[in-house]
Amino acid sequence: MNINNLKPASQLAKRYGVKSIIYGAPGSGKTPLVNTAPRPVLLVTEPGMLSMRTSTIPAFEAYTAALITEFFEWFMKSREASNFDTLAIDSISNIAEIILAEELGKVKHGMKAYGNMSERTMKIANDLYYMPQKHIVMIAKQGTYENGRQTILQDGNVTYEPVMQKRPFFPGKDLNVKMPHLFDNVLHLSEVSIPGQPKPVRALRTKEIPEVFARDRLGNLGEVEPPDLSALFNKAMQ
Repeated sequence: MNINNLKPASQLAKRYGVKSIIYGAPGSGKTPLVNTAPRPVLLVTEPGMLSMRTSTIPAFEAYTAALITEFFEWFMKSREASNFDTLAIDSISNIAEIILAEELGKVKHGMKAYGNMSERTMKIANDLYYMPQKHIVMIAKQGTYENGRQTILQDGNVTYEPVMQKRPFFPGKDLNVKMPHLFDNVLHLSEVSIPGQPKPVRALRTKEIPEVFARDRLGNLGEVEPPDLSALFNKAMQ
């Protein structure tokens, strides 16, 4: 090893781009948000792209595991991929479901199929997470999960009711823990009430609250940010 090969950690961090999961309810505008990303290409894994009817973003349809693999081989190895700064996937939840359907057709035991699906999906996520010089936007479906219990006092009696939290959805149990843990940002897109604004506005939540899971591992984003990925990536990289 040559000490001259050492580089500032900040230089290495900026080399890798911003890796994000973005989730929200159906109709919240997750897919059109890709239009705001820098030089994006879109991998479409589920039908229903009417919200992108006026978009000029290059997109590739992949509704089978084989086509998904073909796209990632192209994106990770071809010179043409240098034309894009952002890879958006709509959706990583559906990729997991496509892989699960294939695994259920190959193995007899359901637990084995779910384990294989988790392993294959995490392999995709890890490969993309460590891909240099690219922003990654993984759109995910929204699920609701119990997140502890709250104490309710009524008529002198104490009861405990579950606190339900919105989180990215994946089939099975493993991915619901591993996938959000991997990515720098987990962002929730929805209508948000902001002080000083007369009406709720569409925004990306970056900080967790009891009802919504979110995370800004980079630490320099506001609690909510405007739905502009180019601006958000620039701010995150500062």
